[in-house]
Amino acid sequence: MKRNARAISGLLVIVLFVLGLPRLGHYLASVRTEAKTASDSPTGAWEKSDGFFTVKDPDGNILFYTGHHLFVGDEYIDENDVRWVIQRVEGDTATAASQGKMEALPSIATAAAPASTGKIAIYHTHSDESYIPGDGSEAIPGAGGVMRVGSSMADALENTGLIPRHDKTPHDPHDAAAYDRSRRTAQRLLRSDRPLAMFDVHRDAGPPEPYLTEQRGEVVARAMIVVGRQNPKVRANLEFARRLKDAVNSKYPGLIKGIFMGKADFNQDLFERSLLLEVGTEKTPRAAAERGVQLIAGVLPQVVSAVGPAAGRESGGAGRTIAWLVGVVVAGVFVYLWVSTGSWEEMKAKILGWFGTGGVKIRGGRGGEGQGS
Repeated sequence: MKRNARAISGLLVIVLFVLGLPRLGHYLASVRTEAKTASDSPTGAWEKSDGFFTVKDPDGNILFYTGHHLFVGDEYIDENDVRWVIQRVEGDTATAASQGKMEALPSIATAAAPASTGKIAIYHTHSDESYIPGDGSEAIPGAGGVMRVGSSMADALENTGLIPRHDKTPHDPHDAAAYDRSRRTAQRLLRSDRPLAMFDVHRDAGPPEPYLTEQRGEVVARAMIVVGRQNPKVRANLEFARRLKDAVNSKYPGLIKGIFMGKADFNQDLFERSLLLEVGTEKTPRAAAERGVQLIAGVLPQVVSAVGPAAGRESGGAGRTIAWLVGVVVAGVFVYLWVSTGSWEEMKAKILGWFGTGGVKIRGGRGGEGQGS
C-alpha cells in the first residue's frame, strides 16, 4: 500500500511539473517581450517627442499620419475596413501593404433599448497634451486641453443617462513611464467603478486636415482608435473598437478615421473594453475635438448594450501566473517530502530543520527518535 501511495505521489509531482513548466515558459517569454518592446522605441516612449510619422502605401499614396512610434508589424484598419500592415519604417516614413478588406463582424442580438445605466471611465495618460488653436500651446503640464475634451465627453455621456467617471489625475511628465503611472489610475477606476467601458483620451500629432470633417454643418475633429497589439485581451479590445467604429460611422460617416494597432499594450490588458482615443492633433481646434467626442459619446449607449456585459475586469494575469506557479512548487515540495520521508512526523522534522528550529535529525526508520544537533 505504501509503495502504491508513493508511486501515485511521484506521478503527481511529474504531472504538476509538466503542467507548470509551459506556464512558466509563457510567463518568462511575455516578460522578455515587454522588456524588448520598451527598448525598441527610440525614445523609450510610445510617441515621438516632436513631429509625426507619415504612412504610405507601396504606390506612395498617404494612408494616415500619427505621432505614435511605428514598428514593422503594426497594423491600421481604415474607415472602409481595409487592413494595412507596416512593412518598412525609414526615418519618419513608413510603408504599409494592404491585406484586403476584413470580414464583417458576426452579427449580435440587438438590444431592446440602449443602455441607460452603467458607468464609463475616462482618464488621460498624457495629461499635458493640448491644442494650439484654443489652448495656445501644444502642451500644458498637468492641465492639458485634452482634459477639457474628456470633460466634454463626460458631459455628453450624462445626457445619455450613462454615468461618466472622468479622472483628471495628471501623469506627467510625458515620458516612457507615463503609462506606468496611468496604469494605477486605470486599476483604481476598474476596482471602484466597474465601468462598462474605459477610454484613455489623447490627441495625435500631424497636420490638421486629415483629422477634420464636417458633421451636421459643424467642423469636428475625427478620432482614431488605438489598440495595443501586445496584450492578452487584444482580440476583445479590437472587436469592441471595430463595433464602436461601425456604430459611430454609420451615424456620422468618417468620424472614426480608423483603428491603429501598435506594438504595445497601452494598459488594455486590464480590461476587454479599454480603448485609447486620439482626438484631433495639436493643430486642430480644441472646440472641434470637444464636438467630436460629444458625438462619439452619444453612440456609446447603443454599443455597450449591444455587445453585452464584459467578461472580466482588471487582469492580474502576471500575479495570478506567479501565484499559480508558487502553488505548483509548494505542492510539489510537499509531495516530495512525504514520499521521501514516509511519515508526517519525519516530514515535519525535516521542515523544522530547514528553518533552524532545533536542527532536528531523524535517526532510523519510522518512529525513530529525534536528537538535537
